[in-house]
Amino acid sequence: MRVAHTEKIFPCIADPWKLRIIAQLDEEPDLPLIAKYLDGKYSDKLGMVAVRSGIIEMNFFQSGQVTIRMVDSEEEAISFVNKMLTMAYHKAMIAEEF
Repeated sequence: MRVAHTEKIFPCIADPWKLRIIAQLDEEPDLPLIAKYLDGKYSDKLGMVAVRSGIIEMNFFQSGQVTIRMVDSEEEAISFVNKMLTMAYHKAMIAEEF
């Protein structure tokens, strides 16, 4: 699973020098797995997981959409999301849950 493309880029509300990006993943994510291995907050009712790593915040949605806040560039956002997803799925494989 990885970022397929970005949909929109906006200035971040919290810091106008940073960006807020909406991207689309190439497949639907396993939200409970992402929440467990990235220490996120999962809401089945909302169909999303909120994850924070340092100052960067991400929301993964069941539809495959992901929002990323507090990044410097589109490239940083894509790279960061792809690395976080890889880490979550590798942890799941090590735990033999995937």
